[in-house]
Amino acid sequence: MSASKEQWNKAHASKNSSAIPSSLYTDENPATTIKGTGFKNERIAKRTIELTSQPGVRYKQYWTIRAMRERAAHHPNKSVGIRDAITVFDEWLENYKEPSDQDKQLYKLEWKEFRRLCQSDANKHCYGKDPTKEELRRARDDLANGQKLLIQLLSSQRQSQLSSRSTPFPLTTFVALFGGPGMHGYGSHEIDSDQGISRVHIDGDEGIQELIGAPKTSKLMLDNVAKVEVTYNRSDELAVAAIIRSKQSNTLENLWGRSVDTSQGSKKRRRIDCKPKDEEDTNSEWTCNTCTFVHVGSSKRDFLACELCGSTRLTYT
Repeated sequence: MSASKEQWNKAHASKNSSAIPSSLYTDENPATTIKGTGFKNERIAKRTIELTSQPGVRYKQYWTIRAMRERAAHHPNKSVGIRDAITVFDEWLENYKEPSDQDKQLYKLEWKEFRRLCQSDANKHCYGKDPTKEELRRARDDLANGQKLLIQLLSSQRQSQLSSRSTPFPLTTFVALFGGPGMHGYGSHEIDSDQGISRVHIDGDEGIQELIGAPKTSKLMLDNVAKVEVTYNRSDELAVAAIIRSKQSNTLENLWGRSVDTSQGSKKRRRIDCKPKDEEDTNSEWTCNTCTFVHVGSSKRDFLACELCGSTRLTYT
């Protein structure tokens, strides 16, 4: 038995061999958490292995992967995806090799940084192996409030190309949402200790969905987001956000263009053909009764007002 496996078994020992290991679902230190690990399916399992392979968190890779494997194994309703994830984790654990002496020295440095972050103000809302109901409620509230503040930042950016105004963002709430420094499922989080600044890079719509979920992302109506950059002053606890859009944008401003009519030698305004190419989009479109603007795509299916003229939607077509 490897040393890591022996340490895990000892730390998670239970008097009842069939019981769920103690502390299996705890996340005691939000200031050091890597976001995006999980066991939903094979893709997420492989991403978990990749994320825990990065410098800075390798010292706890075995424990993270073993925890995800055990969580999946004890899930009451195992889907096909979860079973596939267990297979990925089992293969990794079976081939796991203990770190070399050189690696152990690097892991000690990573552990030292981990302890520094644990003792920082960002980790004030940490909790122990046996958290109280109040501590767990506080952790949930921190995450929920962080999501609300991110939505507020992105909403103020929806129609602007400039950075949003500085928004108060409590440090404990910030780390509850974005986690510690490193690569994450949503993008990345870097800390400039000299300046006391955090820089968060969110990978477009997919990254936003990782943080706040698909339904809330859809309601934001953000089109063609290449990435979002959040700059955070850790001492003043203020955040600003900037949305970087892709060059080929399908926003409302680009639904109209100009073309040259060579026969008349004059410029004429024309509407860009944006009809759906697939059947799914066709079933999701509706037309404004006032200006006849066609709203295409599942994300606009439930709009209650026209995106172009603002008229109240009267009928569904």
